Amino acid sequence: MSEHTPLSRDPIDTYLANMREELAGLPPDDVTEILRELRGHIAERAAGSGTESIGASVEQVLRQLGAPEQIASLYRADAQVAHARSSFSPRLIVRTTIRWASKTLLGFTASLAGVVGYAVGASLIVCAVLKPVFPANIGLWINPHGMTLGAEVPKPHGHELLGWWIIPYGLGVGIAFILGTTVFLRWMLRFVPRASRRAPTAA
Repeated sequence: MSEHTPLSRDPIDTYLANMREELAGLPPDDVTEILRELRGHIAERAAGSGTESIGASVEQVLRQLGAPEQIASLYRADAQVAHARSSFSPRLIVRTTIRWASKTLLGFTASLAGVVGYAVGASLIVCAVLKPVFPANIGLWINPHGMTLGAEVPKPHGHELLGWWIIPYGLGVGIAFILGTTVFLRWMLRFVPRASRRAPTAA
């Protein structure tokens, strides 16, 4: 058995070295843990394959597992979700949620809610900032067609409800919308299934 050990380890080391390159950019501790997990999985599958040659068993398991770049993409997806869960960056959170939206209905619902929440918050803040620049055209208007928030150009039609109060209202409620949407999406991202769980089952 010992005469086959160096041969059996060589393809594993090569595979994991390629995997390490594909995982470049992830935290070193995470990369180490991923490689340790994969090494143990490969060894376990090879030992239980029933093939007489350990080297042949390892090669078979590696083929079934898939190319390093394919497996690395799954771990990268998990890392992105984990980062988004602890981040306050709307850009990262929205990008991660949109990626989830392409796979499940729950993800699509969360993504849609996020886009609406951020759009409303940003619109309120923009109105508050632009009110001093265009005082006669920015506000919350009520007219025969309903209610309009934003700019009325060239001439406002209807009754303005807030006047200069649009500034504190827009800033306060706008920021609240953005923070609330961020917290909501971070909470929703807890339901994203781990993509890397598909890697071991592939073998």
